[in-house]
Amino acid sequence: MGKRKIGGVIVSDFNHTNYGSCLQAYATLQIVKGFGYDLTFIKYKKQRSIWDWLKIAPGLMLSGGFELLENKRRFKSDCRKYPDYLPNQQVRRDATNSFKQKEFLPYFREYKGYKALCEGSKEFDAIFVGSDQVWRPFGFYSNYWNLNFVDDNVPKFSYAASYGVSKIPAIQCTGTKHYLERLDMISVREVKAKEIVDSYSCKKAEVVADPTMLLTSTQWLDFAKNSTKQIPSEPYIFCYFLGPRTDIREEACRLAKQTGLKTVIMRHMDEYVPADETLGDYAPYDINAWDFVHLLSNAAYVCTDSFHGTVFAILTHRKFVTFYRVNPKVGNSTHSRIDSLLNMFGLSERKFNGDVLAIEQEIDYLKVDEIMAKYRKKSLDFFEKALKLADKNY
Repeated sequence: MGKRKIGGVIVSDFNHTNYGSCLQAYATLQIVKGFGYDLTFIKYKKQRSIWDWLKIAPGLMLSGGFELLENKRRFKSDCRKYPDYLPNQQVRRDATNSFKQKEFLPYFREYKGYKALCEGSKEFDAIFVGSDQVWRPFGFYSNYWNLNFVDDNVPKFSYAASYGVSKIPAIQCTGTKHYLERLDMISVREVKAKEIVDSYSCKKAEVVADPTMLLTSTQWLDFAKNSTKQIPSEPYIFCYFLGPRTDIREEACRLAKQTGLKTVIMRHMDEYVPADETLGDYAPYDINAWDFVHLLSNAAYVCTDSFHGTVFAILTHRKFVTFYRVNPKVGNSTHSRIDSLLNMFGLSERKFNGDVLAIEQEIDYLKVDEIMAKYRKKSLDFFEKALKLADKNY
């Protein structure tokens, strides 16, 4: 009897430069293979008619479409205003793509058009979606991330899915209930996501660890040994910011001034941020996933507003401070991912409290590792049980 065929709907596309998404996809692949299953990354190339687009256009615009259009407009404007911006982004894309080419491409299978996607689902013994913000409202209408394309007879589940929002748009309530109740097992990454699942469906979700936490610190440090990037010879501060806040970059500058340390920064990750140009003694763009973990894990301090930046600071026992990506005085975000993560490990004091020098306080990583080990086991147990759904027809 051959290995069971598992299909994974996983954030792993080429030209997507977010390191956290890349690393969670890598971890997911390693875990599924480690349990003895064959994993295929199910890729979907949409082939929509004008009529198809018109039918979903209102929903798209009400669930993030206007923001997406504004982001595209701003990107084009920034490319015109800042001549080095686009070439530097291409350097980063080339670096991340080279990693995916080696680690992911052999596992990719692309289906062109929704009909082919639906038919292709019958080839698998089970299909899952996860992790990261795969259930963001904007992705609802693809019928891809919510597994609506999967045949009724194929077992389906989510692993560490996240919504990225605190509530579902009213226009999606009925559809959300429908896709959730088609799933055989549901796990999510945050408490807020569990509240959404439990309130919109008759299903009960389990909160599990992000896939990156399923691999041990030792495994990630071994992973980082694949990096060929030379790191600074003296202690440094590693800055990984996804949001545009200028004030948190000013805090990182203050930390550098107070400690006398150099800074390493990943500039302009999600958008062009003028303040990034004034921060960083070393600001490389040719950084792949191996390099990212290598740089972060060797830093004296880590400053970040990223969920995965925080995860890897914890996994590699760094002294760190996590900022909210959106200023809490402004609102517009619950920051539930960060709150859930830090509260779970008793590290809520690592959220920025107005004094960046608090980063120098020691962290009891023995205690953190004990919590991590229990959480990892609980999450792996769920993942293994869910994968065994593939055995139901044998």
